[in-house]
Amino acid sequence: MKKMLIVDDDWLISSSLMSMDEWQERNIDVVGTAESGKEALHWMENEKIDFILTDIRMPNMDGIELTKHIYEHSPGTHVIVMSGYEEFTYAHSALKYNAKGYILKPIDTNELFELIDRIQKESVIPKAKSMSYDKSASYHERLVLSAKSYIHANYMNPITLKDVSKRVHLTEHYFGQIFKSITSESFIQFLTRVRMERACQLLKKPNLKYYEISQQVGYNDPKYFTKMFQKQYGLTPKEYRKQF
Repeated sequence: MKKMLIVDDDWLISSSLMSMDEWQERNIDVVGTAESGKEALHWMENEKIDFILTDIRMPNMDGIELTKHIYEHSPGTHVIVMSGYEEFTYAHSALKYNAKGYILKPIDTNELFELIDRIQKESVIPKAKSMSYDKSASYHERLVLSAKSYIHANYMNPITLKDVSKRVHLTEHYFGQIFKSITSESFIQFLTRVRMERACQLLKKPNLKYYEISQQVGYNDPKYFTKMFQKQYGLTPKEYRKQF
């Protein structure tokens, strides 16, 4: 079983995150909570921690310093950063130290567990591949990681390749090439997949109307949403929902 530590000086957030049943479903044991980076390091001296879920702003070593320390001394530990929207630039610097992504507060638990699931899948790499893989992510990989985290946090909004390219200070065309070379998907393919995967989750909730789901995944036009969904899965949203 993988071990997780939650690091946040707000005990209400820590305790509510710690108590969720979804951790056990993912074979993750939340071994405890810490109120600062320094306290987290004390935990890590006595426990092998696989996942760290940390806030940005904390006394006695903040989330950035903690992420940097883990990057330098415990590269096998996966770090996820939590932050407020206005702290994005600050949180972005954590990606330099190989943070696996960031989650905006207030926490969207679906988004959190989507990220956890993705990290778990990506960490299952054959040994032959992991030996030729550079532990420190390249500059381009960090940019793409930043873009992917931004997409997962903002897929419900009208975002474009141009918007994300500006955030990483590259031209739209150049960043588009980088994104596809690393992910094997174009920007729009990745964005559409993220939106459609979220739509599938929402369609399992019978109380939600189709136009509400369309808006929640970034499409103001329900007809266009239906067209994109059918293109992705070969089923209309209505046909997909009938399966459940």
